[in-house]
Amino acid sequence: MENEITEQDIIEIPVTCEDDTEELLEKYDRRSKRRVDDVPAMQTVVCIIVALFMFGMNILYPETAGEVFSRLNQAVFSGKNILPNPIEIISELL
Repeated sequence: MENEITEQDIIEIPVTCEDDTEELLEKYDRRSKRRVDDVPAMQTVVCIIVALFMFGMNILYPETAGEVFSRLNQAVFSGKNILPNPIEIISELL
C-alpha cells in the first residue's frame, strides 16, 4: 500500500503541560479583562427591549399599554417582592 504510515513518518511533538496551562491562563485573563460584566449588560438589554415594547404598544394599543403600565407601577412601588427570595424562605424554616 502506498499510503501506509511508518514510524519514520511520525514526528514527535514534545508535550509541555506546564507551558500549555500558563498559556491558557494568560489567554483567559486577556479575555476576561476585555469583557464587559454580563449581568449589567443583560439588564440593560432587557430594559431597552421592554421600553421599546411599551412605546410600540402605546402607539398601537394605548388603553392596553396604560393598564400594563399601571400594573407595572403598582408592582414596583408596592414594596412587596413579586418573587419571594428563596434564601429568606429557607432561613425562616431554620
